Amino acid sequence: MFGIWFIAMRPWSFTAAFIPIALGSALAWSEGTFSIGLFLLTLFGGVCMQAGTNLINTYGDYMAGVDTIESARTCPQLVTGVLKPGSMRRAGLVAFSLAGAIGLLLSYLCGPEVLVVGVIGLLGGYCYTAGAWPYKYQGLGPLFVFFLMGPLMTWPAYFIQTGQFTMVPIAASIPVGFLVTGIIHANDLRDIMEDRKAGIKTVALHLGFGKSIVLYAFLYAAAYACLVLFIFQGWLPGTAILPLLLMPMVLTVLRRAFAASKGAYEQLSRLEADSAGLHFQFGLLLITGLLAAPYVGRWWL
Repeated sequence: MFGIWFIAMRPWSFTAAFIPIALGSALAWSEGTFSIGLFLLTLFGGVCMQAGTNLINTYGDYMAGVDTIESARTCPQLVTGVLKPGSMRRAGLVAFSLAGAIGLLLSYLCGPEVLVVGVIGLLGGYCYTAGAWPYKYQGLGPLFVFFLMGPLMTWPAYFIQTGQFTMVPIAASIPVGFLVTGIIHANDLRDIMEDRKAGIKTVALHLGFGKSIVLYAFLYAAAYACLVLFIFQGWLPGTAILPLLLMPMVLTVLRRAFAASKGAYEQLSRLEADSAGLHFQFGLLLITGLLAAPYVGRWWL
C-alpha cells in the first residue's frame, strides 16, 4: 500500500519544487550565507506542498470528470478504483498540513514574510483543481504555476537564508518559471482531446493546436532571453550562462513539438517528460553556475 501512495504523490515531479528552492538557496550561498538546516527544512516543506498539490489535483480531476482510464496515465489510482476519492483528498490535506507546520516553524525562525508566501502557495496548490473556483479549468493554470513554482518558491528560499529583500532571486527564478510553465502547457497539449470532451478550459484549447505549439516554443525562447538579459544587466553572474549547454537538446524537443503540429501526434506522449527533464537540467546548470561564481569571479562576463 505504501508503494501505491508513493506513486500517487508523483515523486518524479518533486524536481519542480527542488529546483526553485535550491536556486534561491544557491544564490544565498554564493553571497556567503547558507544554513544546511534551513535549506533542508525549506526543501521538505516544498516537497510536501508539491505532494499535496499532486494528490488534490488527482482528486479534483477525478471529481470533475476530467480523468478517465484513457487520460489518467500518470495518476490512475482513482479511475481504476485502487484508492478512494475521500482518502486521496485526506492524504493531500495531510501533506499540506505538514507543509504548513514547516512554514510556521520557518516563519518563527526567519520572519512572518515566510508565512505569507507559504499561505499563498498552499491556497494555490489546493485551488488548482479543487475549491470553489479551480483555476486550472479556467485556463489560468500556466499563469499561476509560473509564479507559484518560480518567484514564490525561489524568493522565500533566498529570504530564509539571508533575511534580505532583493530582486536578484526574482530575476533568477523567471527563466525557471518559464520552463515549469512549459511542463504544464505540455501536459495540456497532450490532454487537449480529453479536456475538450470534459468541457474544461485550458490555454491549449483556447489557442488551438498550432498556436499552442508556438507558445510552447516561446516559453523556451523567453527563458533563455531572460537569462542572457539578466546576466548582461549584472543581476546574475556570468557563470549562470551554463544552461546554454542544453540548447541542442532544447532544439531537438522543439523539433518534436513542431512535428506533432504537422500530424506526428505520437510525439505528444513524450512532450511532458521532455519538458520536465529540460526544466531539471536547466535548473541544475543554473545552480551550478551560481555555486561556481565565487570561485571564478562573480562578474566576469
